[in-house]
Amino acid sequence: MFSDATSGKQTYGAGRFLYVGLPSADRIEVDLNEAFNPPCAFTDFATCPLPPQQNRLALGVDAGELKYERPK
Repeated sequence: MFSDATSGKQTYGAGRFLYVGLPSADRIEVDLNEAFNPPCAFTDFATCPLPPQQNRLALGVDAGELKYERPK
């Protein structure tokens, strides 16, 4: 779970999820295009955690799933 400068603007306000594989040869490959909205972005009947302080990025991540606009 992470949030960034796009949270609440272009992306879901509470942040997004991202699965990262196990390290290989002391390296971890992170593909931010795979960032996705948590279940609470789609329904009021789900709860989601907030990202811990160390996962709150000051920069904007212009990759991954964008904010879901609920139908009115």
